[in-house]
Amino acid sequence: MVSRWKVLFAAIVIFAAGAATGGMIVRTYAPKIVHRTHVTPPVQMSTEHRMEYVKKLDRELQLTPEQHQKVEAIIAASQERMKKVWDGVEPQVKEEYRCSRRDIFEILMPEQKEKMKQRWRRMRNSGTNVPATMVSTNLPTVQ
Repeated sequence: MVSRWKVLFAAIVIFAAGAATGGMIVRTYAPKIVHRTHVTPPVQMSTEHRMEYVKKLDRELQLTPEQHQKVEAIIAASQERMKKVWDGVEPQVKEEYRCSRRDIFEILMPEQKEKMKQRWRRMRNSGTNVPATMVSTNLPTVQ
Protein backbone atom coordinates (compact mmCIF):
# COMPACT_ATOMS: atom_id res chain seq x y z
CA MET A 1 0.00 0.00 0.00
CA VAL A 2 1.25 3.50 -0.88
CA SER A 3 1.88 5.75 2.08
CA ARG A 4 0.37 9.22 2.32
CA TRP A 5 3.84 10.77 2.30
CA LYS A 6 4.66 9.26 -1.09
CA VAL A 7 1.41 10.58 -2.54
CA LEU A 8 2.03 14.01 -1.02
CA PHE A 9 5.62 14.03 -2.29
CA ALA A 10 4.47 13.03 -5.79
CA ALA A 11 1.86 15.81 -5.78
CA ILE A 12 4.50 18.37 -4.75
CA VAL A 13 6.90 17.19 -7.47
CA ILE A 14 4.16 17.39 -10.10
CA PHE A 15 3.15 20.86 -8.92
CA ALA A 16 6.76 22.09 -8.95
CA ALA A 17 7.33 20.69 -12.45
CA GLY A 18 4.18 22.42 -13.69
CA ALA A 19 5.19 25.71 -12.08
CA ALA A 20 8.67 25.51 -13.61
CA THR A 21 7.25 24.71 -17.04
CA GLY A 22 4.74 27.55 -16.79
CA GLY A 23 7.46 29.95 -15.72
CA MET A 24 9.64 29.00 -18.66
CA ILE A 25 6.76 29.43 -21.09
CA VAL A 26 5.85 32.85 -19.70
CA ARG A 27 9.48 33.96 -19.74
CA THR A 28 9.84 32.82 -23.35
CA TYR A 29 6.58 34.08 -24.85
CA ALA A 30 5.41 37.00 -22.67
CA PRO A 31 8.00 39.46 -24.04
CA LYS A 32 6.83 38.70 -27.57
CA ILE A 33 3.21 39.28 -26.59
CA VAL A 34 4.05 42.53 -24.78
CA HIS A 35 5.90 43.89 -27.79
CA ARG A 36 2.88 43.20 -29.96
CA THR A 37 0.79 45.56 -27.90
CA HIS A 38 2.82 48.57 -29.01
CA VAL A 39 1.60 50.23 -32.18
CA THR A 40 4.31 50.17 -34.79
CA PRO A 41 4.21 51.04 -38.45
CA PRO A 42 3.50 48.20 -40.84
CA VAL A 43 6.69 46.43 -41.77
CA GLN A 44 7.44 46.35 -45.46
CA MET A 45 7.46 42.76 -46.60
CA SER A 46 10.80 41.93 -48.20
CA THR A 47 10.80 40.52 -51.70
CA GLU A 48 11.99 37.22 -50.26
CA HIS A 49 9.16 37.12 -47.70
CA ARG A 50 6.59 38.08 -50.33
CA MET A 51 7.84 35.28 -52.62
CA GLU A 52 7.67 32.84 -49.70
CA TYR A 53 4.07 33.85 -49.03
CA VAL A 54 3.10 33.48 -52.68
CA LYS A 55 4.80 30.05 -52.82
CA LYS A 56 2.76 29.00 -49.79
CA LEU A 57 -0.42 30.13 -51.56
CA ASP A 58 0.74 28.23 -54.65
CA ARG A 59 1.09 25.03 -52.62
CA GLU A 60 -2.21 25.43 -50.82
CA LEU A 61 -4.33 26.80 -53.67
CA GLN A 62 -2.50 25.61 -56.78
CA LEU A 63 -2.39 29.10 -58.33
CA THR A 64 -2.05 29.45 -62.05
CA PRO A 65 1.01 31.40 -63.28
CA GLU A 66 -1.29 34.34 -64.03
CA GLN A 67 -2.79 34.21 -60.52
CA HIS A 68 0.69 33.95 -59.04
CA GLN A 69 1.73 37.14 -60.83
CA LYS A 70 -1.46 38.96 -59.81
CA VAL A 71 -1.11 37.93 -56.16
CA GLU A 72 2.42 39.35 -56.07
CA ALA A 73 1.18 42.63 -57.56
CA ILE A 74 -1.76 42.77 -55.13
CA ILE A 75 0.50 42.31 -52.11
CA ALA A 76 2.97 44.96 -53.30
CA ALA A 77 0.17 47.46 -54.00
CA SER A 78 -1.45 46.71 -50.64
CA GLN A 79 1.79 47.43 -48.83
CA GLU A 80 2.09 50.77 -50.57
CA ARG A 81 -1.48 51.67 -49.58
CA MET A 82 -0.87 50.54 -45.97
CA LYS A 83 2.23 52.73 -45.80
CA LYS A 84 0.19 55.75 -46.93
CA VAL A 85 -2.54 54.97 -44.39
CA TRP A 86 0.00 54.61 -41.59
CA ASP A 87 1.79 57.81 -42.56
CA GLY A 88 -1.57 59.60 -42.23
CA VAL A 89 -2.57 58.22 -38.84
CA GLU A 90 0.81 57.81 -37.16
CA PRO A 91 0.87 61.33 -35.66
CA GLN A 92 -2.64 60.85 -34.23
CA VAL A 93 -1.73 57.45 -32.77
CA LYS A 94 1.41 58.84 -31.15
CA GLU A 95 -0.53 61.82 -29.78
CA GLU A 96 -3.17 59.52 -28.30
CA TYR A 97 -0.48 57.41 -26.61
CA ARG A 98 1.17 60.58 -25.29
CA CYS A 99 -2.15 61.80 -23.86
CA SER A 100 -3.02 58.50 -22.20
CA ARG A 101 0.48 58.18 -20.69
CA ARG A 102 0.30 61.78 -19.44
CA ASP A 103 -3.16 61.21 -17.92
CA ILE A 104 -2.03 58.02 -16.18
CA PHE A 105 1.15 59.71 -14.95
CA GLU A 106 -0.85 62.60 -13.48
CA ILE A 107 -2.90 60.33 -11.19
CA LEU A 108 0.15 58.55 -9.75
CA MET A 109 1.68 59.29 -6.37
CA PRO A 110 5.31 60.49 -6.33
CA GLU A 111 6.78 57.04 -5.60
CA GLN A 112 4.61 55.52 -8.35
CA LYS A 113 5.80 58.19 -10.76
CA GLU A 114 9.39 57.25 -10.01
CA LYS A 115 8.60 53.56 -10.59
CA MET A 116 6.92 54.48 -13.89
CA LYS A 117 10.01 56.42 -14.96
CA GLN A 118 12.17 53.40 -14.07
CA ARG A 119 9.84 51.19 -16.11
CA TRP A 120 10.21 53.51 -19.10
CA ARG A 121 14.01 53.41 -18.68
CA ARG A 122 13.96 49.60 -18.69
CA MET A 123 11.71 49.55 -21.75
CA ARG A 124 13.99 52.00 -23.54
CA ASN A 125 17.08 49.95 -22.64
CA SER A 126 15.42 46.75 -23.87
CA GLY A 127 14.89 48.25 -27.31
CA THR A 128 11.22 49.11 -26.95
CA ASN A 129 10.30 52.35 -28.67
CA VAL A 130 10.18 54.63 -25.64
CA PRO A 131 11.41 58.18 -26.24
CA ALA A 132 14.12 59.53 -23.93
CA THR A 133 11.87 62.44 -22.96
CA MET A 134 9.50 60.00 -21.26
CA VAL A 135 12.15 58.98 -18.75
CA SER A 136 13.60 62.41 -18.04
CA THR A 137 10.55 64.59 -17.44
CA ASN A 138 7.42 64.50 -15.33
CA LEU A 139 5.09 64.31 -18.33
CA PRO A 140 5.47 61.48 -20.79
CA THR A 141 5.77 62.45 -24.42
CA VAL A 142 6.09 60.61 -27.69
CA GLN A 143 8.60 61.17 -30.45
